[in-house]
Amino acid sequence: MFKNLRTSTKLAILCTMFMIAIGVTTDSLVREKLIAIEFARRELAGARYLTTIRELFETVLERQPFIAVATQPVDPPRDLLGDLAKAQGNGDLSLHTGKLSGALATSLQSWSSNSARGAAPAVALDTIDAAQELATRIADNSNLTLDPDLDSYYVQNLVAEKLPAFLRLLGEMQIVQREIAAAGTASSEQSVRAEFLAGRLRASADEIKERIAAAYRGNADGGLRKAVDTAFASMVLSAGAYLEGLNGSDDRGRATSLELVASDGLYSRAVAETVGAWKSAELELDRLLQERIDRLLGRMHSSLALIATLVALSVLVAIMIYLHVVRPLKRLENVASTVRDSKDYSLRIDYSSKDEIGSVVSAFNTMLAELAAAHERERSEQSELARVARLTTMGAMTASIAHEINQPLAAIVANSSAAQRFLSLAPPDLEEVRGALRDIANDGQRASQVIGSVRAIFKRENQGKGRLAVNDVIEDILTLVRGEIRKHGVVVKCDLSPSLPYVEADRTQLQQVLMNLIMNAVEAMASLTDRERRLAVRSGVLDDKNIVIAIEDSGAGISLSDKDRIFDAFYTTKSEGMGMGLFICRSIVESHGGRLSASPGEHCGSVFQVVLPSSE
Repeated sequence: MFKNLRTSTKLAILCTMFMIAIGVTTDSLVREKLIAIEFARRELAGARYLTTIRELFETVLERQPFIAVATQPVDPPRDLLGDLAKAQGNGDLSLHTGKLSGALATSLQSWSSNSARGAAPAVALDTIDAAQELATRIADNSNLTLDPDLDSYYVQNLVAEKLPAFLRLLGEMQIVQREIAAAGTASSEQSVRAEFLAGRLRASADEIKERIAAAYRGNADGGLRKAVDTAFASMVLSAGAYLEGLNGSDDRGRATSLELVASDGLYSRAVAETVGAWKSAELELDRLLQERIDRLLGRMHSSLALIATLVALSVLVAIMIYLHVVRPLKRLENVASTVRDSKDYSLRIDYSSKDEIGSVVSAFNTMLAELAAAHERERSEQSELARVARLTTMGAMTASIAHEINQPLAAIVANSSAAQRFLSLAPPDLEEVRGALRDIANDGQRASQVIGSVRAIFKRENQGKGRLAVNDVIEDILTLVRGEIRKHGVVVKCDLSPSLPYVEADRTQLQQVLMNLIMNAVEAMASLTDRERRLAVRSGVLDDKNIVIAIEDSGAGISLSDKDRIFDAFYTTKSEGMGMGLFICRSIVESHGGRLSASPGEHCGSVFQVVLPSSE
C-alpha cells in the first residue's frame, strides 16, 4: 500500500514520523532533566530546612545547663518554635518529618521550661538528640545523602551529620565539666567520661577536616575553599583551645579551670565558631545546589533550543525537498497526463537541474521530442496508407462508378438525338427541343458531381477541417456507392435525424470512413441467401456534446475472437484484404476527437458506430 501513495504523502508521513521521534526524544530528555532538577530542588529544600536545626543548636547550646543562667534570658524561644513549625509545614509533605519535628518541638518546650527553673542536663541533651535525629531524617528524605556531586555530597554530610554531632559532643563535654566543677573534684567515672569525650571531639574534628578536604577536591572551581576554609580553620582552632583550657589544671583545680574557661568564653567561642562553620557550609551547599539547578535548567533550555533549531532546519529541508522534488514530479505528472489525454507531443517541462529529477525531466523532454517526430512520421505513413486504401477501395468500385457515369452519358446521347429529331420536323418542335436540352444539362451536372466525388477521394492532400452536415456526407456516399448496392441486391434503410448539429471535420476523411464502413457492410452480405440483405444507416444525437452515426448490416457478424482485433493494423478476415481499412478509419475518427466501435447486431450482423464531437 505504501508504494502506491503519492510522493507528497510519503514525504508528509516521513516528516510526521520524524516529528514524532523528535517529540518522544525531547519528552524523554525533558523528563530526565526535570527529574534531576526536582532531585536538586528537593535537596535544596532539605538544606534550607536544616537552617532551622542550626539555629536551634545555637540557641540551646548557649543556655542553661551549658553556661551560667545569669548571662542568658530565661524566656522560652518562641521565635525558634515558630521557625521550626514553619519549616516543618513547608517541608513535611515532601520530606515526611512531621512526627520527628513534633517530637523536637515538645522536647524544646520541655527544655525551655526546665531552663527557667534550673535546666536539667538530660532534658537539654534530649533536645539536642531530637534535633540531631531530625537533621539525619531531613538529609535522608531530601536526597541529600544521595547527592551525586563530590563537593556538595561532603558538604551536606558536614551540615546534616558531622557538625551537629560535633556540637553535641561540645555540649556534653561542657555539662560533664560543669558537673565536675559543681562537685569540686572529678570522680573516676567523670574523668574517664571526660577523657572519652575529649578523644571523640578530637576524632570528630579530624574527620571534619578530612571531609572538608574531600569536598575541596571535588570542587573544580575552587570557590568552596575560598568560602569556608577560614571558618572551618577557626572552628578547629577554637575547639582545640577549648580542650587545652580544660586540660590546664589537675583534678583539685578543676573548679578554677572551669571558671577560667567560662570567663574567657572558650566554650562559647568554640560553639560560635562551629555554628559559623556550619552556617558557611549551609550557604555554600545552597549555592552549589542552586548552581546545579541553574546548570540543569540551562542545559535543558540549550537542548530544547538545539532541538528546536534542528526541527526548524528539518522543516526547511522538507520544504526544499517539496519544492525541488515533489513539485517537479507533479509538473512531470501533469505534463504526462496532458500528453496522454491530448496526444500533444509538442509539450515540454521547463525545469533545469543537475540532480536526478533534472535528468528524468531532460530524458522525458527528449522522449517527447522523439515521440513528436515518430508521430509525425506515423501521420505521414498513415496518410499514405489511407491514400493506398482509398485507391484499393476505388478499384473495387470502378464498375459502380462507370455505371453511374454511363447513365447520364447515355441520357445525354438519347436527349441529343431526340432534340435533333424535334428540330427536323416541319415546323420544328421547339418546346420539346428545350426540354431535351434541359435534360442534357441536368445529366451533365450529374456526371460532373460523380467525377468530383471520385476526384476528392483520390486526392492525397486533405481539404482541412470545417463545419459539416453529417447527413449531407452520408447522402453523398450513398449516391456514390449506389451501383454496388444495386449490384449486390442490398436494401438500404436510412434514418437520419433532421436536427443534427454540425461537426468540425475533414470532409474527405469523413467520406473515406463512411465509404469504407458501408462497402464492408455490403461485402459482408454478398454471400447471404437465407435472409434479406439489409443495410441500415442511422444518425442522431448521442448526448449534449456528441453525435452518432450507426451502420448496421444483416451479414454473418463478427466473431468474439475477432471483436477486439479487427481495428489492429494488418489484421483482416478477407482473403484479399490488406487489414488497413478499419485501422485507418479508427485513426481518422480518433484524430477528430471521436471514437469508432463495433458490436453484434440485435439478431444478426454487425453494428459499427462512429461518435464525433459536436462543433456546437
